[in-house]
Parts: sequence; structure tokens; C-alpha cells
Amino acid sequence: MDSCHPPSTPASASPVVTMGEGNTPLVQGVSQQAATRGRLLFKLESCNPTGSYKDRFVATEVARILRSGARSCMATSSGNTGSSLAAYCARYGLQCMIMVNQDAPAGKLAQMQAHGAHVFRVPGFVSDATVTADVFAAIQQVAGKSHVPFVVSAFHYCPEGMRGVEKIADELLSLAPDHVFVPVGGAGLYSAIAQGFLRTGGKVPRIHAVQPDGCLTLVASYLNRTQEVHPVHSTTRISGLSVPNNIDASRALALLHQCHGTGISVSDDSIFSAQRTLLLEEGIYCEPAGATAFAGWQQAADAGLIGQHETSVCLVTGNGFKDPASIERTASRYPSISVRAEDLAATLLKQLE
Repeated sequence: MDSCHPPSTPASASPVVTMGEGNTPLVQGVSQQAATRGRLLFKLESCNPTGSYKDRFVATEVARILRSGARSCMATSSGNTGSSLAAYCARYGLQCMIMVNQDAPAGKLAQMQAHGAHVFRVPGFVSDATVTADVFAAIQQVAGKSHVPFVVSAFHYCPEGMRGVEKIADELLSLAPDHVFVPVGGAGLYSAIAQGFLRTGGKVPRIHAVQPDGCLTLVASYLNRTQEVHPVHSTTRISGLSVPNNIDASRALALLHQCHGTGISVSDDSIFSAQRTLLLEEGIYCEPAGATAFAGWQQAADAGLIGQHETSVCLVTGNGFKDPASIERTASRYPSISVRAEDLAATLLKQLE
């Protein structure tokens, strides 16, 4: 049997779809900030096969698609869902069509295209609520006529796939953290983490929702003490967290209160700063969205929300290769040095002075 291809699955059997996703590392924070404000750990979802937590969702969702007998799928994505879906579709022989915004990061686009996905870039998508709603309506129209599955990493559209994300809570259960910080875009991830903890029947930590202030859907409702979630015009530069419409935000808002969490609004600049800290002091290679939970933890710690003897977990949701431009902003501070072999020793000694 060709080891490069998964074994075929009889139509009557439930397909096993996996690339080794899940059971990601949980590492202790070592920076000065982490050492002085309780116990901080990072859940490295960036170590999943395609570099983000979306692999948990996609593995479960692709298994559902294969059971249905479909051979194609359509999806919307700000990047990571599309990257993951493209990889799993390549592995399991599905045609994949992905709608993204015009400014999707080059790393994510290249990943989708390298796996053979058909990518459609739509101006205004994921920043303008009206355009985003029109894109969803168009895809749903085509999906209804063609019977091709429409994949969105949200409970509202794909509840079975999102149950794969709930397993993150299972992996944190034995740690019994006091706080979990979750980045929020469409709020599916937050909903999955909260539901996962509530389902286990064990200790439920305070689960905090961290959202860029340029796209406050869920957190605006929390701060305004209302149960209504309204569409916004997104201005955030954080790829992956620009979701201007209410997809899973209403569900997450109810769970936020149930889990005694806090809605935390953070600026893009504070997220980029948190990313630099992770790169330079923790050795964690992440994209900006992957640093957002940490930015929220920093703000919560400064506000006295974290007790000295409490344990916090920040989810690092995406790998740095997803957004090379954001990595370059930090890398450019440390330019490489061109040196001749005969001058190398002297150059190194000077560097050590």
C-alpha cells in the first residue's frame, strides 16, 4: 500500500480523518511578566499540523463531509480555516473552494494554494458587515442548489465540526486552571472552550474573551451590559479576528456570563507588542491573533484580576509563518550582519563586549 495516501474507507464505515491534530504542548511562561503575576502557561495550538487550532475543527468536519458522500466543499475564511481545510481536502481527495478577504496574509494564501484550493478574494469581505453578509448569502444559495457543503468554523453553521474544538478543554482539565484567556473573532473558539469545560462536569475556570477594539462584537455587548450583539465595521489589522457579524457571538456572550469571564478589549498595538514579547522572551513563534490572548492576560494582570497564586492559560492559536509581514516587523530590528571569514572572530568578539 502507498504510505503517502490514507487507506480507503468503506462507505458503510465512519471515516477516520486525522493528521495528528490535538494534544498540543502546554508550556510554562518564563518571561519576567509571567514570573511575577501568578502562574502562566501557554497552550500552543500553533503546533497543530497546519499551524492553528482550526485543524481540530476541520478534521471533524471533513469526516462529516466524507460520510455525506460529497466530493467538494466551499468555505469562508480569514485565513486559518482555509489553510487547514485545503490541507485536509488534499489529503482526503476533496475539491476545495475558499472565499477570503482581499487583504488575507500572504502566508495563509500560499498555504491554501499550495494544497490546490481554489481561492476567491472578495474586497470588503470580513471588514464590511454588509459585504460579508452578501458573501454568506451567495455561498448559501450555491450550496442549496448544488448540495455542496458550506464550511464555516462556527456552531451556527457547523456544530459537529466545532465539537472537535471542545477537546481543548479536555486537555486542560487536569491542570484545573483558574483563568483561561481566549482570542475572539467569530466567537466559535470561545464557545467551544466554554462548552467543553461545562460538559466535563469538573472545575470551570473563569474563561475570558479577548477581542481587538477595532472589531468589538461580543466584547462591546459585554461592556455595554446588553444581551444584543450588533454588526460592526471592522478596522482591526489582526488577521483572523476580523469578523464584523454576529456568528457565534450571542452564544459566546451567554457562556461568558455563565463562566464568570470578563470581556477584554485590546488595541492592535498591544497585540503586536504581546507578539514581540512572545517572540523575544518566550521563544513562541506566533501570528498576531495567536498573541491576542496574552495581550488580554497582560491587561487583566495589570488590573489586578489575576491572583498571585492563580494559574492562567493563554491560547496561542496560530503559528508565525501564517503572517510573515508581522514577523518581519520584529525581525527587522535584528538585521543580519555580512562578514568575511577572516573577520569573523573579531566580529564575534566585538559582539560579546
